[in-house]
Amino acid sequence: MPEEISAFWQAKGRCTLGQLVRNYPVGRIYPFGLRSYFTDCRLLCIRLSTLHCNMKSGSADFKLQQRVRELKCLYELTRIVWEEGNDLHAILSKTLAILPPAMQYPELTEANILVNKKIYASRHFSKCKWIITSPIAVGKKKYGVIKIGYKPFQATRTNPAFLPEEKKLIKVVARALSLFVNRAAIEEDKRKLQMQLQHAERLAFVGELTAGIAHELNEPLGKILGFAQLIKKAGQMNLQQQEDVERIIKASLYTREIIKKLMIFSRQMPRQLVMVDLNATISNILYFIDVRFQSKGIKIIERLDPTLPLIQADAVQMSQVLVNLITNAIHALTKGGNVTITTKQKGDLVCLVVKDTGIGMPLAVKKKIFEPFFSTKPVGQGTGLGLSVVQGIVESHQGSIHVTSAPGKGSKFEIHLPVKQTKP
Repeated sequence: MPEEISAFWQAKGRCTLGQLVRNYPVGRIYPFGLRSYFTDCRLLCIRLSTLHCNMKSGSADFKLQQRVRELKCLYELTRIVWEEGNDLHAILSKTLAILPPAMQYPELTEANILVNKKIYASRHFSKCKWIITSPIAVGKKKYGVIKIGYKPFQATRTNPAFLPEEKKLIKVVARALSLFVNRAAIEEDKRKLQMQLQHAERLAFVGELTAGIAHELNEPLGKILGFAQLIKKAGQMNLQQQEDVERIIKASLYTREIIKKLMIFSRQMPRQLVMVDLNATISNILYFIDVRFQSKGIKIIERLDPTLPLIQADAVQMSQVLVNLITNAIHALTKGGNVTITTKQKGDLVCLVVKDTGIGMPLAVKKKIFEPFFSTKPVGQGTGLGLSVVQGIVESHQGSIHVTSAPGKGSKFEIHLPVKQTKP
C-alpha cells in the first residue's frame, strides 16, 4: 500500500511518500482521496505511524537494491573496458548506457561525458534540470567531466535529490574513466613517437642513399650535358640529329634538377643565408609561371603584404619552396580555378600561404605527402621529392609547414618562417 499512496500523490503533483513522513507527525490520522481505489470517492484514513514503520522495514531492502545497482554498473564498466581495449570512443559511448540504470530513477536519468573536447551525451540530456558532476582528471591534467542529470517530470515539482551513494558512484566512475583516458593518451603518444622514430630512421637511410647516388651521378651527367651542348654548337647536323641532341640536353637538365633535389633533401648543399625579399621572389617566379597556365583557365591571385620584412634565408632554396608549392597547386586544378598566394607577418614570423581551389586530398594521401618519393602523379610526371624537399628546407630554416585539405575543397599550405635565424 505505501507504494500505491506515493504513486498517487506524485501523479497529483502534491508530494512524495518521503515528504509525507517528514512533514507530518507520526501517530495522527490524515484523510487521502484515492479515486483509483474507491470509485465512490470515499475518504481513506491511514495512520502515518503504520506507514512510517513500513518505510523503516523497507529501507534495508532499498539500500541493498541500490548497492546491487552500483556494483552492476562498475562490473559493466570493467567488462566494457576489457572488451574494447584502447578504443576510447567505444568505451565512452557504452558507458552512457550503463549509468542511468544505476540511479534510483533510471527513467528520468540522462548522462553526459565530455572528454578531450568531444561530447558523448544521451538523447535528452539537454532537458535535465538537476545535475551532478565529477571531473575526469589525473593529477593536474584535466581531460573532461562526467555529468548525470534528472529530467523534470510532471509528477515531481521538487528536486529528486541524488543519494550520497549515487554521488560516490559517479566519482568512482569518473576516476575509472580518468585512468582509461590517461592510458589511451599515453598509448596514442607512444604510437606517434614510434611513427616519428620510424620516419626519422627512414629519412636518415634515404638521405645517406640519395647523397651517394647524387655524387655518383653528378660527374657522368655533367659530361653528357657538356658534350651534348658542344655538339649542338658545332652545327653540321640534319633536323633529326638536332632534335635528338636537344632531347639529350633536356633530359640531362631534368636529371640535374632531380639531383639538386636529392642533394637538398639529404642536406648535402650548404645554406647561404642572405636577406631575402619573399614578395620579390614570388613575383619573379610568377612572371615565368603565369603565362604558361592562363590559357588553361587558371588564375593566380597575389595578396602580398607590402610591409613584409626581409627574412634571413637561402634565396635559392626559398625559390625551390615556392616553385614546388605553386606547381603542385596548379597541377591540382584539373578543370581550371584559382591559386591564391598570400604573405603576412605574425609577430616575429613571416607567413606564406599557397591555396588552391583544386581537387583536394583525402586523409590517406595527406598523411603521406611529405614522405620521400611519394607521388600521386603518373609515372614520369613527378619524382615524389617536391614536398619532401619543401619540408626539409622549411625545417632547416627553423620554420614549420601546415596543410589543410579535403576532397573537392582544395588545399592550403601555410609556412611560418622566422625573420632572423637563431644559432642551433
